[in-house]
Amino acid sequence: METNSKDRPPASTQEKKEINRMINIGTLALQEAYKAVQNLGAAGLDQVSKNQFGDTALKGDVDAEEAVINILGKNKVPIKVISEEHGILVIGENPLYLGILDGLDGSGVYKKDRLGGRYGTMFAIYRGTDPTYDDYLYGGIIEHARNKLYFASKKQGAWVIENGARKPIHCSRSAALSEKSRLYADTNFDEVYKTNVVSNFVKRIGLQDITCMRSSAIHYADLSEGNVDVVIEVTRKGNLEIAVAFPLIKEAGGEMVDSRGESLVSKKYFEFGQKNNLIVVSAATKSLADVVLDRTGV
Repeated sequence: METNSKDRPPASTQEKKEINRMINIGTLALQEAYKAVQNLGAAGLDQVSKNQFGDTALKGDVDAEEAVINILGKNKVPIKVISEEHGILVIGENPLYLGILDGLDGSGVYKKDRLGGRYGTMFAIYRGTDPTYDDYLYGGIIEHARNKLYFASKKQGAWVIENGARKPIHCSRSAALSEKSRLYADTNFDEVYKTNVVSNFVKRIGLQDITCMRSSAIHYADLSEGNVDVVIEVTRKGNLEIAVAFPLIKEAGGEMVDSRGESLVSKKYFEFGQKNNLIVVSAATKSLADVVLDRTGV
């Protein structure tokens, strides 16, 4: 049976208070990241440094992360942050949370079409500094060109804020594959790293209409809103995008599993896929994820 936030025990009063605080902080942080990138204008495309992975960092990437980090500091959140551009940093002496941050996911899209392309800042907060994926408290994505904020929190569902209005969102509930199924796959990973990890997996699904948006933020945002049924990604570079996406997809009613069909829910962030490029299947339902894996025969 598929499960979502409504099927789980309600949060305690103390937990609700903690979660609501993280919603406020996480949402404010992403909104500040949006403002930072907007204020930069074309200057956001300036190359300013190399990040921890040896990739060129743009000023937009760096400033978006700084905006999030500044909000965490101002709110005195005791947190260890794992980020794309700033590496690892700690706020407070005894961190109680783990933050996962990607300043601009889809930097290539940002460079080509800053005003109209689809790319976003990704940020999540987990309880504890060595969490499992199920220890999430908040996960969110701000899509910059549309000023559209997707977010989810523990046991409170998934939401989108657009044009000042907030509304609930849910995965498509699709349970089977057909020619009408909509799939995204990160084939850009194979192009960048000269591999065939994703492309070989996708070929075995047997569908022609599979798209790469060149931004994991957009892949997962569209899955959470029911605009796509399946997302195929691969673990890499600290799995920042996957860790941010997990609360969003889980609370929207979807499932994220490894190539054996095991949910990420009990896997430790610092252990799963940190050293290997492992396939992660995210689907509107567990049934659909199972169908994908059956077809690929992994």
